[in-house]
Amino acid sequence: MGLLEAICVIYLRQLLPAETEVSIPSVMKLKVEVPREICTIVMLVAVAWLAGVNLRSRLACFFFAFGIWDILYYVGLWWWTGWPESLLTWDCLFLIPKPWYGPVLAPVLISLYFIAGCCWLHWDEARGRPWRLSLLLVVSQLLAFLIWYWSFVKDAANIACNGFKTASYSWGLWVLGTVIGVAGLWRASSSEQR
Repeated sequence: MGLLEAICVIYLRQLLPAETEVSIPSVMKLKVEVPREICTIVMLVAVAWLAGVNLRSRLACFFFAFGIWDILYYVGLWWWTGWPESLLTWDCLFLIPKPWYGPVLAPVLISLYFIAGCCWLHWDEARGRPWRLSLLLVVSQLLAFLIWYWSFVKDAANIACNGFKTASYSWGLWVLGTVIGVAGLWRASSSEQR
């Protein structure tokens, strides 16, 4: 799915080229890009629903599939077009509910977090130590996501006006979100939470 997404984006970039050096979507592009993003999420939800057996495992399968998809998306773009030139190349990462901007490395690392966390959950379940879907686990993961989200959108208006030249990504926010997320996973995997 990630490679297919890369192919779709390559074709879309040929049909609807960016008007500026920043991949700021035009109105026409939004009419195509937003439904494409929604369809991708629907596909990932369908895969997770079929792969999981309960809410906990379906959520894990969704984030595992999302992580693999996101990484393969960038691998496909790089393989077929040579872009991104590096993991620090900036991109318009997502459009819902508004444009997210950041270096490619940030979402790739978040995807690795998703994959590792889901493997950890499945490993414990396979050993007969299932995690509880506790309030602490849910809140820690939502808080991590909100911090990561803020790191991508907080300078969106500036980037839309001035491009990536003046942009700087807040790695401090990325680290904070990751620490909170990992702490929540660690606590969920501990025997006291079961």
